[in-house]
Amino acid sequence: MAYAEKRGNLWRARWKAPDGTWPSKPGFRTRKAAEDYGRDQEAAIRNNTYVDPCAGQLTLTEWVNEWYPALDLEPSTLVNYRYHIEGHILPAFGHRSLVSLTPGEVATWERQTVQAGYAKRTARGARDTLSTILNDATPGHIQINPAARKRGKGRKGLRRIARRESAEKVWATPLQALLIAERCAALSRQATDFVMIITVAYTGARWSEIVGLLPECVHDNHVDVAWKLYELGGRFYKGHPKDGSIRSADIPPFLAQLLSDHTANGGSLTCTCRNTEQPWCHGERYVFLGPARGHFRRSGYSRGFFRPAADGWYLPRGGKHSRPATPVLVADCASFPGRPVPPWPAAAPGEEFAPPARRGLTRLVSDQDTGRCPECHRAWPRRVDGTMVKHVSSSPGSLCPGTGEEPAEDVTVASWLPVLRGLTPHGLRHGHQTWMDEDGIPDVLKAERMGHEMPGMHGVYGHVSPAMRADLAAALQERWEHSLRERARLSRCSAVPVLDRLLAGQEAIPTKIGSHLAPKIGQRRVRAPHQ
Repeated sequence: MAYAEKRGNLWRARWKAPDGTWPSKPGFRTRKAAEDYGRDQEAAIRNNTYVDPCAGQLTLTEWVNEWYPALDLEPSTLVNYRYHIEGHILPAFGHRSLVSLTPGEVATWERQTVQAGYAKRTARGARDTLSTILNDATPGHIQINPAARKRGKGRKGLRRIARRESAEKVWATPLQALLIAERCAALSRQATDFVMIITVAYTGARWSEIVGLLPECVHDNHVDVAWKLYELGGRFYKGHPKDGSIRSADIPPFLAQLLSDHTANGGSLTCTCRNTEQPWCHGERYVFLGPARGHFRRSGYSRGFFRPAADGWYLPRGGKHSRPATPVLVADCASFPGRPVPPWPAAAPGEEFAPPARRGLTRLVSDQDTGRCPECHRAWPRRVDGTMVKHVSSSPGSLCPGTGEEPAEDVTVASWLPVLRGLTPHGLRHGHQTWMDEDGIPDVLKAERMGHEMPGMHGVYGHVSPAMRADLAAALQERWEHSLRERARLSRCSAVPVLDRLLAGQEAIPTKIGSHLAPKIGQRRVRAPHQ
């Protein structure tokens, strides 16, 4: 039983700890205050919330060295934790005891991290990692978590701005998704990109789930989202989707046909990974692979293909080979959306524009010394009379008949207009959710399709029926057909062969006002009765 001891003019509380020892805490002005504190500690022991006064003296570095090796998480998560721990947390608090940390100094540290030049997202991630570390130290070592964010705290304006920006997340309509998929394929000159972007847009799958899609998971009316590819340190490893959200995603007939044709005619589907240790990919079959049968990298693909297709501009590039933002230029505009050519610098108002002429860059203009060959359309030296010098053709072992032929006209170069500035591959997932909202798809099916859990009793008693799945497939098919008709108004042909074949079957449509598919909220499609 707790009791108090007189120590000079003050009192000391003592109580029996779980290990049989008698810890103490001095400094109480009255006997009653000391006894009350001791009884509180014994009550905490009975409630399993007791904190040994000596346990909090453990330094943060010592606790991290106990905590981190015991984690059983994805390698990518462990790497992220380690970055925050070694780069931000331990340099600031590693020498401090757990009990000495306060909420105020943790908040100050987060602000100072931003002031030091790091992104707000990095500072927030570092604090979240610290909160996770200290949360596992509660209540065994400390009574409260000083890094936890208190709800309702912070600048109200910033919270409102964050909510507004989240609500205004860029998402694509079906026509915009189609145009961006076409541009991605034009940039890469691979049909795989077109099918992949359309699959993302019409399934709502995450990027890692799409690049991890296996051929055996593609069926006639649905795809099984059972795996994802994690990217870490330049290598990939296969794992289950985020939060274990394994699911089946119903697909409309057009997408089933696209995927079937792609897997049948897309060449080898085995990646070139040759890792021998676990868990890294050692070479398996995937639906979507790059030109060299490597895996698509999220950041590289977004920067090199997706964002230029959506924005109409290549993003600026830093480092050794820095480059400012440049417009996407295309030639041969008769074949919509044009044939992309290597980027040129943007023209500056009031300055005479000089086309680039460095080695390795496709020449699209003539000068006093060179002319464009009428056969291969490249710039080559010409004689004084203007005729082309015979040269090696792009075909192995052949020569272009340049001798005696006049140089061809210079190619007219155009730049792409933006389709939807700021759109990212994840924005297609936002768009898919919005399409389902517009079409009145039940919440239980939307949650399943997006890989989320339905909260509340509706999530317990609600179930997805075949009728719901049929309505969703019909709605997506209708959206696709509408977007294909809208695309045919721009041009009846495409530089992307797979889309060119689809457009060939479209009938001519007179121009009319309004190109967006009208929402069908509250409407239920009438299906023919079963025979």
